[in-house]
Amino acid sequence: MEIVISGGKVAPSTDEITTPQAAKARRIANYLPRPELLRDAIIEHNQDDNTTSIRFDTTAGPIRILLPIAQGFEFHIIHDSDTGPRILGTFRGASLSVRAVAFRISEFLRMRGLK
Repeated sequence: MEIVISGGKVAPSTDEITTPQAAKARRIANYLPRPELLRDAIIEHNQDDNTTSIRFDTTAGPIRILLPIAQGFEFHIIHDSDTGPRILGTFRGASLSVRAVAFRISEFLRMRGLK
């Protein structure tokens, strides 16, 4: 599922978002190794912040994997809590395949008991 945030409003995506980050997010989501992750992954296009992320609802609340905006930057794993967003971790993924990035996301969530 994909959602778009624009003007502070959340809506399901009806049009294909064609940014490079959106295409990469879809490829990563397709390679998530565990069925519950694949089923629960939501690609979020925040047009207000010009970001794309993959969101999972976990036992601790929503977790977003924020895709880098350009090559050489890091993936950020963010927990959206009641007190605001908090970065749980980062990893470099520019040289990794989308399959390797999907595996790292899966392992991060599994090792912390979030999913």
